[in-house]
Amino acid sequence: MPRGMPEVIATKQKFYRVANFPNVIGLIDGSHIPIAAPSLNEDIYVNRKNFHSLNIQAVCDANQIFLDFCNRYPGSTHDSFVWHNCRLYRRFQAGEFGGAHLLGDSGYPLEENLMTPIMQPGNRNQVNYNNSHKRTRVIVEQTFGLWKSRFRCLHKSGGNLCYTPQKCGKIVSATMLLHNYCVRRRIPLIGEDHGDEDPNNEDDPDDPDPQHEGIRNVPAARAKRQRIVQDYF
Repeated sequence: MPRGMPEVIATKQKFYRVANFPNVIGLIDGSHIPIAAPSLNEDIYVNRKNFHSLNIQAVCDANQIFLDFCNRYPGSTHDSFVWHNCRLYRRFQAGEFGGAHLLGDSGYPLEENLMTPIMQPGNRNQVNYNNSHKRTRVIVEQTFGLWKSRFRCLHKSGGNLCYTPQKCGKIVSATMLLHNYCVRRRIPLIGEDHGDEDPNNEDDPDDPDPQHEGIRNVPAARAKRQRIVQDYF
C-alpha cells in the first residue's frame, strides 16, 4: 500500500484521472482459485459455484499492480468476512490512510474506508457516481484477468491446483509477486491475451452478507458517500 503522504497523493491522482472518483488508494475484490478437494475440512472449500477453491482477496492500483492480498480463506468464505478479518482492514481502522478509501463491489459493506455502488440511484448525481465507480473499479477485474491469463493454473480452464490449501496459497502469493514484476517491466503475455476482464469470470459479486448489514448502514459511511455524490458528481 502507499507509504507516506507523497505516495498516497500520487495514488489518488492516478485513480482520479481514470473517472474522476476522489480519494481512492486501491480497488478491492475477491477471486476464487480452483484447488483439488482437500482431505481435511473438504466442505468449507466448496464455494457458491460448487467447486473447491481459495477465496483470494486482493487490492490493486491504477496500474494493475497488486498492493495487498489475503490468501488464507477457503472458498465458502464471504468476501466481507475476509475483509473484516485481514490485516489491511485493521490498518484502515487505525487511521493509517487518513480519509482515503477503497472501492469495492456490492458484495462488500459500505464503510467510511470502503465505498460501494448505490443500489438504487435516485437522481443523475447518483447515477454519475455509480458510473465513475464502475469505470474505476473495473481495473481490479482487468487485473485479475491479466493475472490468470499469465498463470493459467489459477483459472478453471487450466484445471486446478493439486496441492494442500496451504501450498496453494503460497503459489498464489508467488504468482502475484511475479505478476507485479512483469507489469512493472512491461513483459508481454505469451500467446492469447485476455488482459481485459476474465473471459470465464467466476468472481461476480457475493450477495450482501446479512451478518454485516449493520456495518453497511453506518450513518457516517452513508454521509461520506453522499458528500462525494454532491461535491463531485
